[in-house]
Amino acid sequence: MAPDQGLDHAPDDAQGADHTQEADAAGGRSARREATRQRVLDAAQEVFAERGVIGGTVEDICEHAGFTRGAFYSNFTDKDDLLDALVEREHTRLLEHLDASLALVDREIAEATTLEAALGSIVDRILRSIPVDRQLSLIQTELEIHAIRRPDLSRRFVETNDRFRERIGAFINETMQRHGRELLVSQADITDTVVAVAERSVRRALLEGDGADTDAMASAVLPGVLLALSRPRPD
Repeated sequence: MAPDQGLDHAPDDAQGADHTQEADAAGGRSARREATRQRVLDAAQEVFAERGVIGGTVEDICEHAGFTRGAFYSNFTDKDDLLDALVEREHTRLLEHLDASLALVDREIAEATTLEAALGSIVDRILRSIPVDRQLSLIQTELEIHAIRRPDLSRRFVETNDRFRERIGAFINETMQRHGRELLVSQADITDTVVAVAERSVRRALLEGDGADTDAMASAVLPGVLLALSRPRPD
């Protein structure tokens, strides 16, 4: 009986090995596919930043990524599908960077000896939470303009942008309350005001050229804005 049992087990072992090899192969294909997808998204970000969403074509993206159109269409249905994925990826990265930065603010706020110092810390942390470079500024602008031009395709941008702004708004509201103040405008309005000033500060510096401080305008203006748009909270 022992030889028969041995024969019975051998095919099972071989089958198990086959399944393992198939799983490894599938995992390898999945990793390669994801790497291809990310490379196409990287190329799209660069193309859209330099040529605009409308001006940048699928052919431009494929050429920039070093892939064929087949590689593009095996990962994305069309350019709109790619835009959805790019918006989601960039805002996810932005939120991760934001959360990591804001997680460090408690100590800074607690050590502030005056309200002005606390407001300065709030602004400084918000500005640090937003990665700043030329390409990021360009691609964020392009994606927002495209969402305005094509409201039928703006759902993904609006949803992800709202998540980002809600996180900043909650941070501002919570830290102001911690220092005994309440906002005179809605959380959404204070968030849009802060983000608008921060974005303009970056763009002004980019226009001025190398060496310009991207935070200069925002650091000078925003503490006063937060002070003016808040008041001591009633006991």
